[in-house]
Amino acid sequence: MTELAGPLRLPSLTGVRFVLALVVVLSHVFHVSGLFDGPLQMALGGLAPLAGTAVTGFFVLSGFVLTWAHRPGDRPRAFWRRRFWKIFPNHVLGWSLAVVFFGCTGAGRVLSMETGHGSGAAVTGLFLLQAWVPDANWFFSFNTPAWSISCEAFFYALFPALLALTMRIPARRLRAVWVAVVLVILVLQAVAGRIPGPALYDWLPVNENSLWFGYVLPPVRLPEFVLGIVTARLLQTGLLPRPTRAWSRGLPVAVLATLPFVPPQFALGAAMAAPMTVVIAGLALADIEGRSGFLARPTAVALGDASYALYLVHFPLLLLARWLAGPGRTFGTWTGVPLALGLTGLSVGAAWVVYRCYERPITRAWSRKALQTVCSAPLPTPARPREEQADRAHHE
Repeated sequence: MTELAGPLRLPSLTGVRFVLALVVVLSHVFHVSGLFDGPLQMALGGLAPLAGTAVTGFFVLSGFVLTWAHRPGDRPRAFWRRRFWKIFPNHVLGWSLAVVFFGCTGAGRVLSMETGHGSGAAVTGLFLLQAWVPDANWFFSFNTPAWSISCEAFFYALFPALLALTMRIPARRLRAVWVAVVLVILVLQAVAGRIPGPALYDWLPVNENSLWFGYVLPPVRLPEFVLGIVTARLLQTGLLPRPTRAWSRGLPVAVLATLPFVPPQFALGAAMAAPMTVVIAGLALADIEGRSGFLARPTAVALGDASYALYLVHFPLLLLARWLAGPGRTFGTWTGVPLALGLTGLSVGAAWVVYRCYERPITRAWSRKALQTVCSAPLPTPARPREEQADRAHHE
């Protein structure tokens, strides 16, 4: 069977990264910040499932794009080196900002959720091991969003083996494998819902142990990454059912509408795993066929380029802003909304600076096969390999 060769870039998948990152940022700034008072703060708890959906989207997207971008003959060591220089410098920056914040302010709880800041949590967080510890003071410590990067590091470690296994699956069986992976995702959340444990947050109807197992633990989130791999293989082999525009838009909206009525473990992302693959496949097909929409426009792509930085720098900024405003102080709608929107805009601007002045120079200088020193002559601009699209697809 002749396989579909992907284009050098799938710009819509870069643009959608910004949308996913922005959903997470808005959830944190508007709700986790605890800026608002009274019923509005409780109502904003409804943003948690949207943030969970965005994280699921990142995991699926990561598996999809890494598979699409894979080049025959690419060795695992080279892949891991590129992944390291893509994700670790930004992670260290976000981690350092959070460590400096807690070290300089001596702050305790400044948000509506506990942000652990012990020395043990600092070490595990630095080395992206925090998601393996069943304690919210560890897996949500310091720069809280980095727990998902801990998952991604695990996914990347396994990707060469997972891809090799998937490539050995006969094309005619890929659809059955796709369905099986979706079922595994749902079954694991059903198991998570039966795990007892202490209450964690008054606005989250999931206990600490259940949240760790179903939402944070890397092996449990791995099937979402695998779902992206299998979806990419279906597209490459021409066996992916063609999602119509109405289907790719209507299914996610319909499932989102059911989230308030499903068990909370499913609402935090698992219920949206299959719909997110429909969205991602639809965007990829649109790029391949020259039907790209607004997500492929230069502005959206530029924002998508900076989305990984946005994901990791917004939380330290949120911690600082909330501490300056006064921990525990709340605001009404007419004051709180402009504050939240201003902080969101500041986070986007800071992320763009980090991407342009820190992330991109490091990636270009150190992820190549022949490493070059930063102080050497400017690097030539080679033709971008397809994996540069994978660099743009992280979620994280």
